[in-house]
Amino acid sequence: METFKFYTLGCKVNQYETQLMREQLLNFGLKERNSNSPADLYIVNTCTVTADADRESRRFIRHSIKENPNAAVVAAGCYTEKDADVIKEIDKRIIILYNEDKKNIIEKIGTVPLFAGTAATAKRGQSPFFITHFHGRTKAFIKIQDGCNNFCSYCKIPYVRGRSKSRDKDEIIQEAKSLLGNEYKELVLAGICLGAYGKDLNEAISLKDILLSIVELEDDFRIRLSSIEMQDVTEGLIDIIKNNSKICNHLHIPLQSGDDKILRKMNRKYTSAEFIKKVERVREKIKNIAISTDVMVGFPGETDEAFENTLKCIKLIEPMRTHIFTYSKREGTAAFNLGPDVNRDKIKQRYTILKNLTDALVRSYIERSKSRPQRILVENTRDKKTQKLCGYTERYVRLSFDGPDDWMGKFTYLPWVDIPLTRIFTNSC
Repeated sequence: METFKFYTLGCKVNQYETQLMREQLLNFGLKERNSNSPADLYIVNTCTVTADADRESRRFIRHSIKENPNAAVVAAGCYTEKDADVIKEIDKRIIILYNEDKKNIIEKIGTVPLFAGTAATAKRGQSPFFITHFHGRTKAFIKIQDGCNNFCSYCKIPYVRGRSKSRDKDEIIQEAKSLLGNEYKELVLAGICLGAYGKDLNEAISLKDILLSIVELEDDFRIRLSSIEMQDVTEGLIDIIKNNSKICNHLHIPLQSGDDKILRKMNRKYTSAEFIKKVERVREKIKNIAISTDVMVGFPGETDEAFENTLKCIKLIEPMRTHIFTYSKREGTAAFNLGPDVNRDKIKQRYTILKNLTDALVRSYIERSKSRPQRILVENTRDKKTQKLCGYTERYVRLSFDGPDDWMGKFTYLPWVDIPLTRIFTNSC
């Protein structure tokens, strides 16, 4: 039986699309290899959000070729959209799979002699854009939207993903039912610009309608929203989160900068004061809600004063987790020729200062939370180092604890469990 292996970089949408391709390949009769075994087919689902992501994508492609020089290698995803020629320079045999073609991966590999004769083994009856499982995870992502209309000046994603496109509501609900039927207890609604859901459709529909439809489904489960822009956190959305116990009291709202001049240069559609006011409004209506965020360091023209304004803003919004990343120059974006560039040593210094601040805010959040019992979704695997069970609370804190294997994949209530703070201070969301 022919075999395949995935390497996936980037966002939740990319992870969802890997599962979409995985199910097509399994449905086609292929078998997935683990990380230690060579395969006949490699799919590298690339990312291009930063220059580091480009380099990592190329590294995984080269690794695949080295592991099995005779294998078919597919480069998929965002890095292929603008840089297919760069990828082909690695090896002209590499198959390019653009984002739009991920749902048709079987047609692409059908051109490879090794797989051309296996079409008869394909099973029928599954939608080409529909998943039923989520490989290796306790929670499942549901992609409800793709693309972005915001055109932040530092970002390539609108150029590689295109304009905002919403999935059909009935298909989303069908997918949610299927995942719940396969005992997934947390559904994460994901999109490139999640809050834009429905704005491109003729019918009057929005993210609120998707949430209200999913919470009506039977079963004991919870819904989490992935990253959502500040301007899309409406009063109606806040009320739905407040009034539905199945929706996690956690919002990830990207800040990017706390300086208004930098925000304008980034083409972000708000001021720091508006961002702070929105966070205050959310906390006013939903007590103890967890707020996490993204912050960029070293955007062109970021002065010491601008960085200090970001620190002040972070101190006021007190995020429970912060994803800090440094500015990456991306050719083709509006910011590519902006200046002046920030000195690399200065960027590293600012990163460290901001990391120390946000770590302290995590400690504060942890201490304030200890008095509350925690409802935890227990993960399906134990921690590799400690062999303890682990899982996330509704408010997105990861805990580890002792317990039996039959807790895995289920909800449990526990008092707060003390774990080393270094195991909480992850710089990702």
